[in-house]
Amino acid sequence: MFTNVNHEDLWWLSLKKKDLLELAFTLSQKALPLWNGFNFPGNFKDKIKSLPQFALAEIAVSMVKKSDNESHLNDYYTSFITPVVQIQDGDLKFPYEVKLAFLSVFDILKGMLSTRNKYAAIEAFSSSITRSLDAIKISNILTTNEVAKLTDEFVFLSMKSKHARI
Repeated sequence: MFTNVNHEDLWWLSLKKKDLLELAFTLSQKALPLWNGFNFPGNFKDKIKSLPQFALAEIAVSMVKKSDNESHLNDYYTSFITPVVQIQDGDLKFPYEVKLAFLSVFDILKGMLSTRNKYAAIEAFSSSITRSLDAIKISNILTTNEVAKLTDEFVFLSMKSKHARI
């Protein structure tokens, strides 16, 4: 069993793009309860509360169909832009791990829409993974062993990929 879930070494960068997407998706799903469990003030809740959950559902559909379903994904991406800018500008204030959970989903959308630039997609998926792992670690919603179980298959794939290049 692999237990190296430390993200400082970015072991996932040797994964294929499809595996990076799958790992980012899996970890974002695990971090999403941080966003969903946050007590949003007033009507703000109605505006973007369900956005990451619905976006992940659309991402899942795209992954299963093995198509980018670019129109729907682009609609979700566009819906994220205003809150992302407000978060980055400090106009929307959330606990750090809550922001990370939200932004991890945005990064997946950004990666999936980077169809012409493989490296931009890889960077976006990697950012999603880092943000999800940080949110999970900060909030303790999963133990180190639980994260290791989630990532073992991907660690193995990354090691296999590294050895194939040698």
